[in-house]
Amino acid sequence: MTTFQDIYRVYGKPVYRFLLKLTGSSDQAEELLQETFYQAFLHIERFKGRCSVYTWLCQIGKNAWLKECKRRQRFDTRAWEEFEFADGNAPPEEAAIRKEEYRRVRQAVLALEEPYQEVFVMHTFGGVPLKEIAAEHEKSESWARVTYMRARKLLADKLL
Repeated sequence: MTTFQDIYRVYGKPVYRFLLKLTGSSDQAEELLQETFYQAFLHIERFKGRCSVYTWLCQIGKNAWLKECKRRQRFDTRAWEEFEFADGNAPPEEAAIRKEEYRRVRQAVLALEEPYQEVFVMHTFGGVPLKEIAAEHEKSESWARVTYMRARKLLADKLL
């Protein structure tokens, strides 16, 4: 029998990396990781086994991230300014450009409607196979593939 501690041991680091890609902040990724596993623990009976445990945890993490995005947009007009860049030695001009690009991409992703947003985030940031995303939505793999490609097109149109 698998304990919840075993689940955390196996999936903690991969889910953290997923959240780090979403947030760009190690502190925020840590907070969301805690919230993700807390929610998973509270609602373990909701796991139906249609997808992998990793996919299920990433969905919980994505939802926690979206909730935090909405909260920050409501209460902080300077949302996401704390983004940590991997290259702290970059010239200020380059860092400013990267920060602005990151902000634009984040806004575009947040503006996507469902299911485009979920499929794009799960596949791009979580590395969740389209087959698993389709299974979770009880759709075909071709539905997931088309939805993902449409999401990419919508993002490209918004960012150009």
